[in-house]
Amino acid sequence: MSYTETPRYRRCQALFDRAYPNFRNAGQVYADWVAEAIPADGVVLDVGCGRMSLAADALRRARRTVGIDLVAGDLRHNQTIHLPLLADATALPFPARAFDTVISQWVIEHFDCPADALREMARVLRPGGRVIALTTNANNYVPLMGRLVPDSARNLAIRRLLRRPAHESHKTYYRANTARQLERLAAGVGLRVRRTAYVGNPFYFAFNVPLFRLALLFEHLTDSRPLRGLKLYLLADLERLP
Repeated sequence: MSYTETPRYRRCQALFDRAYPNFRNAGQVYADWVAEAIPADGVVLDVGCGRMSLAADALRRARRTVGIDLVAGDLRHNQTIHLPLLADATALPFPARAFDTVISQWVIEHFDCPADALREMARVLRPGGRVIALTTNANNYVPLMGRLVPDSARNLAIRRLLRRPAHESHKTYYRANTARQLERLAAGVGLRVRRTAYVGNPFYFAFNVPLFRLALLFEHLTDSRPLRGLKLYLLADLERLP
């Protein structure tokens, strides 16, 4: 039985659905933004494409899609990308201005030197092209707690409590994981931030109903504008300057 099929998780899901009946999760918002950013007949690069994209439907409408990753096994599982390549985001093997759109989901937090990766994304984008990124917000309590425990303990919790596979346990740095950090780094490489958004997720604690209720209370508190920047996920829409 998967984590999301347990009675405890279903109870937490029911609590959440009552509190947020029309909720659109971070993946759905990301898919919407990607669909808006891909022009007709567009060429798209998925940085850290992994095994699948939350924006797969939008990618299928693109003229051509290229995906890079550092894990060959993940590339072999990806059924959406036209051309999967083993490559490093800080040294993209493409000419300048080759893509209309660059997308990235849950990858920026893994960059040791995000400025180098963003510089490469800007280089391969055409002027006016867009970068759409979904990442973890460094100011949220989940990554803050994660940084207080050893990698081995965190990875064990991911596998045992959340029942996620080992390939989702890559090292994290959180060096471009606030809106302010992204804006500063983008400005240095020829990109500008068009918009950002924060989306919550209390389900890291769905293994325990009382803890989930506390996480749900946190979501209610951070729905207010002054505290929205504490939610778990950060979405960013950046544009390549001329």
